[in-house]
Amino acid sequence: FPTQGCNVLAISQRRVVILKGNPVTAQLLRQAGCFVYELTGEEIAFKGSGGPTCLTRPLFRL
Repeated sequence: FPTQGCNVLAISQRRVVILKGNPVTAQLLRQAGCFVYELTGEEIAFKGSGGPTCLTRPLFRL
């Protein structure tokens, strides 16, 4: 996954978190009207093997 498109974390409507260093994905998201937060991620991503989605758990809201 050279652009890490599968590791986009939606945190609210049109607000997403992605790993920094994926300019193609970031640009496409911005063109689609999203506000993109770029996470440096050196501590969590080893050679592109993880991203912000790997740091989350499902949340059930009542």
